Amino acid sequence: LVIQALFMRVAGEPPTAAELAAFCDRLNEIITAGGNLKLVQVYTVARKPTESYVTPLSDAEVDAIVELVRSRTGLTAKASCGVSLHQPDAQVLKLRFFSAPEGR
Repeated sequence: LVIQALFMRVAGEPPTAAELAAFCDRLNEIITAGGNLKLVQVYTVARKPTESYVTPLSDAEVDAIVELVRSRTGLTAKASCGVSLHQPDAQVLKLRFFSAPEGR
């Protein structure tokens, strides 16, 4: 199973430490439950989103998330920036972790 995780800035704010910890915790829960995770692909928005309050993370921010995933889970994690994320030989589960600004 390949996990594709999209992270972004929402209203100028990157994911919080708590949100990133929760993401890693969820990956660890999947592993503990017997999930066979082949790869975690971390990426950010590559095209202009419909919502103007959504913007991409920097390459350094994406790389930092990759390192966090590796260190907290022991999984293989890679940054996937601006490329096709399709893995024809693997099942793909897309998870989105972000918070909309208040009032949306």
